[in-house]
Parts: sequence; C-alpha cells; structure tokens
Amino acid sequence: MQGTWRAAWQIAFTYIGTVVGAGFASGKEIVEFFVQYGTQGLVGIILATTLFIWAGIRVMLIAYRIQADSYQEVSTYLFGHPFGTVFNTLLLTVLLGTTSVMLAATGAIFWESFRLSPQIGIWFSMILIFFVTKKGLFAIHHVNSIFVPMLIGFTVLVFLYTKPWLDTNVVVESLRPWAWLSSPFYYVALNVTLTQAVLIPMGRQSTKEKPLILGGIIGGLGIGLLLLLAYASLSVKMPGIHHAEMPMIAVLQGLGPTIPFLFSLLVYAEIFSTLVANVFGLAQQIRQVTPLRGPTILLGILLICYLISFIGFSSLLRFLYPLFGQLVVFFLVMLVYRQWRDRV
Repeated sequence: MQGTWRAAWQIAFTYIGTVVGAGFASGKEIVEFFVQYGTQGLVGIILATTLFIWAGIRVMLIAYRIQADSYQEVSTYLFGHPFGTVFNTLLLTVLLGTTSVMLAATGAIFWESFRLSPQIGIWFSMILIFFVTKKGLFAIHHVNSIFVPMLIGFTVLVFLYTKPWLDTNVVVESLRPWAWLSSPFYYVALNVTLTQAVLIPMGRQSTKEKPLILGGIIGGLGIGLLLLLAYASLSVKMPGIHHAEMPMIAVLQGLGPTIPFLFSLLVYAEIFSTLVANVFGLAQQIRQVTPLRGPTILLGILLICYLISFIGFSSLLRFLYPLFGQLVVFFLVMLVYRQWRDRV
C-alpha cells in the first residue's frame, strides 16, 4: 500500500508539473481562460478541475491497458487508423506551437524580471534544452518532484499577500456571456492532450491501475487548487494586470526585489521542465518517421520554435492557446465516447 501511494504522489507531481507551463506559472494563461470572465471564471475552474481528474486518469488507464509506446498509438486507439494519423499530425503542430509560446516566455522572464534581452533568455534556454532532453523522462520526474511543492508554496504566498478575501470591488462580468463555459473545455483539452508525452509513459510503466487512479485524482485536485489560488490573487489586481506579460510576477512587485526574483526563477524552472517534456515528445514522434539522428531532430525543432517565438509571448498565447484548445477538444469527446463504448 505504501508503494501505491508513493507512486501515486510521483504521478501527481509529474502531472501537475507538466500542466504548469509558461502560461500557468506566469498567470497569463489563468487570466486568459478564467480571470477575465469574472465570477463565472470561478465556476469554470471547478469544471476544469473535474475534467483534469477524469481525463488524466482515462489517458493513463488507456496507455496501461493497451501498453501504448507513444501518443500515436493512443490516437489510433481513440480515432481509428485514418483519423488517428490526422489527429497525431495536428497534435505535432499544436506541440510545436505551444513549445514556441513557452520558448518566447523564457525571453519575457529574462526581460521583465532580470532586465536582460529576451534573446539571451531564449538562447540560454535552447542550449539547456538541447542537452537536458537527452536524459529523458526520468529527469523530468525528478525536477517536478522538487519544483511543484515550491510552486504551491509560492502560489499560497501570493494568495496571502494579495488578501483577496478583503477585496470589495465589484467584478465586471465578461461581455461574452457564454465564452466562460467553453473556456475550461478548451483549456483542459489543450493541456491533457499535450501532457500525453508523460501521461502515456507513466500509464504504460505502471504495474497496476490503482496508482494511476490515485495519481490522477491528486494531480487534478492539485491543479485545481493552484488555479483557484491564482484566480483569487489575480482577480484582485484586475484589470491592471490584464496586459502584463507575467501577471503573477507583477502582483509580487510590492514585496521588494527578492521575492519577485525568486518567483521568477521558479516560473522559469517550471517553464523549462515543460519545454523539455514537449521537445522530448516531439523528438520521439519525429524519430519514428524520419531517418534523421536525434541531435539533428532536436536542432530542427528548436530552430522552428525559435523563429515562431519572434511573434512574442502574449500574442502567441492569446491567439494560439484558445485556437489549439478548440482544435483538440475532439480528444475529450473521443475519451468520453471510448469510455461509453467500452464500458471501462
């Protein structure tokens, strides 16, 4: 039993750490998907938490039961052969786009927090990614087990500092009355689809189903807790922080230079861990369909992401994330269909 719970917590931390990427840790993603919708965004967070628990468990259980080696196999299982190939191509495109967003975010952090050129942050990250990616998922699991508890601690710090329970301002509701309802579906579809790079290996390597179920529950609740705390903290500062590149860091500016600096380092670490996972997943898929060697594939991925990153972090996140969320929402639909059809 002790081994089951230990494995469950490892799965949960990896799940949380992979979801917590550029937009989440910086607060930008939370503003775009939830905070801007006012009190309706709070309902969206509750819905998103439920979906994270269910979808994370389903992906890992499918990988465990069919012993999937890649998300190509899971896509084929869900969509069938013709449509599975189409969806996998779409997923590669989405991974490439979101990786570009995160790479641009490293430049934004270097500029806003360290007053260094964004290009320094991007190139520094690319060099680190190239060497660390070779170590694979083991390094990602280890990093997440360290940084996820730290991120939770800092998020609680921001919550206590902003004191949202004392706020008496009237929250202005969104001018798009139904957008808040679709937003959590797009958000969860995007994140769960992208986290397949780690959810599927964890499911395949598990010796039994119970740790996967417990890990999915703990991980989903952890993501929901972070969303809720960040939502409360950022809502107090709206609309002032709506256009900030890194809203969570902007909120902490009143605490002096040390705390925002430390949080910036933590945000960078979380972005970096997700970047490594994304590049690893991309490289694994491309390696199956091309004779190119690993280092060549990595250099090609990083070069393409670097060129896309010139568009800028905020612009990429505001446009690409909702668009990609709409495109991959069919992944959630097929998870529901498969569960209904197979009754498992």
